[in-house]
Amino acid sequence: MFRKWLTKLEPVSIAQTPEEREAVYRFRYQVYFKEYGRQLGSPDHARQWVTDEDDEKEFSTILYTGTTEEITGTVRLRHWDPGCVPRYEIDEVSMDLFPDLAQRHTGEIGRLMIRRTMRGKLLLAAIMQRAYELFCGDYQTDLVFLYCSPGLVHHYRKLGCRTFGGRIVHAPDGIMVPLVNIVSDLDYHRRVGSLVTPLIRRYFGPGKRPPLDLAPYRHILESEEAPIELDAEKIWDEMQQAVTNQEADSGSFLDSLPEDLLQHLGRQGFVLRVTAETLMTRAGFGEQEMYLVLDGAFEVTFGGNRLAVMGRGDLFGELAFFLPGRRRTADVRALTDGTLLVLRARTVQKLIKSDAETAARLLLQIGAVMAERLAVASAKVSGAPAADDESG
Repeated sequence: MFRKWLTKLEPVSIAQTPEEREAVYRFRYQVYFKEYGRQLGSPDHARQWVTDEDDEKEFSTILYTGTTEEITGTVRLRHWDPGCVPRYEIDEVSMDLFPDLAQRHTGEIGRLMIRRTMRGKLLLAAIMQRAYELFCGDYQTDLVFLYCSPGLVHHYRKLGCRTFGGRIVHAPDGIMVPLVNIVSDLDYHRRVGSLVTPLIRRYFGPGKRPPLDLAPYRHILESEEAPIELDAEKIWDEMQQAVTNQEADSGSFLDSLPEDLLQHLGRQGFVLRVTAETLMTRAGFGEQEMYLVLDGAFEVTFGGNRLAVMGRGDLFGELAFFLPGRRRTADVRALTDGTLLVLRARTVQKLIKSDAETAARLLLQIGAVMAERLAVASAKVSGAPAADDESG
């Protein structure tokens, strides 16, 4: 089945000419800056493109789909011979945790984006197949690193990437999660349903390159220090602990949810651990994840003014969660080390289709949070105390 659709994927080109690269840079601007309001790269507002000095380096390869008149998708691959990875890259994505990095051909995936109207189709599969062919064939890569926003972790797992004990990446817009793809690990790719699983035997196995020995990496891949927790049982334990530690009369969002709904959210979401002073997200950034605080304190500010402090059981990010294309309305920063349950927009969309009654209960509770915050904000504007009853 996989082989059949792999032969029907859209052609992917390497941007080799100045015209091709500039078309990609303009496409990045449309997606990064205009759609998501992101600050990554170096946006040139006069030319309306996004680029940086690595785009023109010999170790970079830029792929794209579509034409120079209408780019539909793109990704940048960076690839280094053993011992040649720049120090800044090693530090940023926690490559230093891998003990034999200096002996490995290493790669990095970045600037991956797809035109809004083409998302959810086979375009991503086409781009990643071509990237895999280049990494494993032309560049002889062993390890491929990347980082992404928390809400995209599940998407990248479908490409064979995995979390590890790396440090959170602090970007101008907020946090990013480091991931690694061990391109020869057939068992893992199969287990997560990776799109490139059919290609692995083309490059690794008897008479070809031997698969990488995973023994030196076990402590990194299974580290308790990983910022992301995806194991359903461990997530549920964290949620139960948060409920147990709550004040009996807290009246928080977490306190308002019945156990069966909490269990569903635990199965669909994942736990994120952050340290004090971490910028979770920035006002103006286009993002739809919602965060439920399991532990710690988080400050919500706008224009330098404190709007609220969120603690155990509180919810934030609900506005952008429900409004596609909506930008974050405030900055959120961790005041202490903290633990959060990350909920994606797709979680609610799936729940509406599979269990409308449970979805309605969840939406009602989120609506109550939003209504309460609106009442508090209105009271601050008018100078009147917020009402505690339901008469209004």
